[in-house]
Amino acid sequence: MRRETMEEKNTTKRREWVKNAAIIFLTIMLLLTFFSNTIMNYSLPEVATQYVQTGTITAKVRGTGKVEASDPYNVIAKESRVITSVAVKQGDIVEKDQVIYYLEESESDELTKAEQELEDLELNYMKGLFGANVSPEVITKVANGNIDSFSQLQTKVTDMQNRLEAAKKRVEECQKNVDDLTLQSTKDTNNAGVSTKNEELTKDQATTDLTEAQNRFEKDKAATIAGLNAQITEVNSQIADLEKLLASTGSGTGTTTSDSYYAQKATAVGNLYDKMKLIYDAAQKDNDLESKIPASAGDKETDTPEEMQRTLETTKKIFSQLQDVINAVEGKAGSYTTLFADYNAALLVVQNIEQNASDINKNYGDQQTSLASKKAELANLQKKLAEVQAITASSDGGVQDAQNRLNQANRNILEITTANSQTSVAWQNRLADANAALKNAQAVYDLLKEEQTSLAADINAELDLSKTNKDIQKKKEEIEKLKEKSMGSAVKAPVAGTITTVKYVAGETTQPEDVMAVIQPEGKGFTLSISVTNEQAKKVQIGDMAELQNSWYYDDARVMLSAIKPDPDNPGTNKLLVFDVSGSTIQADQSLSISVGQRSQEYELVVPNSAIREDNDGKFILTVESKSSPLGNRYIATRVGVEVLASDDNNSAISAPLYGWEYVITTSTKPVEAGKQVRLADNS
Repeated sequence: MRRETMEEKNTTKRREWVKNAAIIFLTIMLLLTFFSNTIMNYSLPEVATQYVQTGTITAKVRGTGKVEASDPYNVIAKESRVITSVAVKQGDIVEKDQVIYYLEESESDELTKAEQELEDLELNYMKGLFGANVSPEVITKVANGNIDSFSQLQTKVTDMQNRLEAAKKRVEECQKNVDDLTLQSTKDTNNAGVSTKNEELTKDQATTDLTEAQNRFEKDKAATIAGLNAQITEVNSQIADLEKLLASTGSGTGTTTSDSYYAQKATAVGNLYDKMKLIYDAAQKDNDLESKIPASAGDKETDTPEEMQRTLETTKKIFSQLQDVINAVEGKAGSYTTLFADYNAALLVVQNIEQNASDINKNYGDQQTSLASKKAELANLQKKLAEVQAITASSDGGVQDAQNRLNQANRNILEITTANSQTSVAWQNRLADANAALKNAQAVYDLLKEEQTSLAADINAELDLSKTNKDIQKKKEEIEKLKEKSMGSAVKAPVAGTITTVKYVAGETTQPEDVMAVIQPEGKGFTLSISVTNEQAKKVQIGDMAELQNSWYYDDARVMLSAIKPDPDNPGTNKLLVFDVSGSTIQADQSLSISVGQRSQEYELVVPNSAIREDNDGKFILTVESKSSPLGNRYIATRVGVEVLASDDNNSAISAPLYGWEYVITTSTKPVEAGKQVRLADNS
């Protein structure tokens, strides 16, 4: 019994020990699990949540823009002028023709510059006329405005070119003749030397060579005649060239004894007298000069050379006296500048005619001397030809036949030697004549080249002076236009209205075509433009009324959307909203902040804007799902795809597979991913 009781007691103790051990183990496990969950919870992202609920969305578009006049009137500066004072300020209401600016009493910079440019052009024109080597003909043509046309200038140039080409061809022909004569002379001289040698070698056989010597004599005679004929032909050609040159010189200007020369000079002297007479008449009317000038201006007589020369000397003398009297009076010379210039131009024409006549006389005399020399040379050649043609071969007969043949052989040697010498001299003479002809042809060519250069200079001077003359006329027209559009002493308002911009202050200088002031005409409103995204533009429509920030300040302001158009700065992504603005407190250049959009609308699913997320798959929200566990609830973030129907500043209406009572994550302490566990904030 006792033994059984002890065993029962031991069994009971073992059972209590096992029970206590199990309780301790479970307690430790529960403690470890609790602390493990607590530590893990504090490492999770903490999120704030809000119910998905029914709500109202008011979609508004907001922006800030500058007020502009819808149809402003710009007061434009027509010239550069100095502002002396400003009569208005921004915001002033002005009547039509009311003064805006007072201007300094002076010419504009543009007018002053144009007048200076005109003075420079006129100076250059006068320098071009009288300061360069311009022919009197060109001066007269330009002064009278009789400028040659393109076809006339082309005809002159072509004619000169043709004459120059003909002269060049003549030079080439003469040069070829010289070259041919030089070559032929060398050949004939060499051949003649060989013939003499052969005759000396065959002297002993003179009897048998008598007939051959006679034939050679006849042959040489024919060659000599041909040579003389060639020389006569060449001299005739040279005489013809000189006669043409003399005829050209005589038909062009004549000599100082020709009627043409006296006619030209008489006209020029008469013109010079007229220029002097203009100065004399002007001085007679001048109170300061009337008593100091000669008693008479003389008579204009040009019918005879003697009268013409007397008129020229009288004109020069009286002009010199007039010039001395005018220059002696201080300040008078400037009034007679143009008259003096006209007189000097006329005097230059007279001097050029006299100089040309002198040059022509000299060249004409030289050419006549050369022609007389050539005619004398021709007569000499013709005489020589007659003598050669008169030579005949004679032969002896009878007893003296052999001696005659021997003597003939000796004579033949002498005659051949003499003929060789004569041939050499003849060739030299022909070459001299050919070279003289070449020299004359070259002189004619050089003369034409100088004439061509002079023609080119005259054409260039004529064109340059004509252009300068046209520039002067244009500049005068420009000055007249500048004077016509002068702004006067004040700038006035062209229309009645409100001054919205005043560009200048006193002391500043206006710029041509610059806006001096801007006037908002009476009855015209204002506009305001803001740039918005294409999505925002879809939320408004033309006719919507906008609200102003600080609307209490703009008590009667009215802002209405009048146009929606592409934004020129961002045409692909943005639109420009244009509003019509009116109100007594509205002014140009004001900056206004506005809001415009649809009326409020009720939606079943509304979430905060912060709950809307977006990735490559589109827009979505994260809801919180609760899952139970032995140790409490766990919260899992779940992705839900959404479509945003409307938004305002705080909330967005969405379309999504939701019941309407879900929690949606709005903010988190760490990035949250779908399917991950999160920790709720204490106030969620």
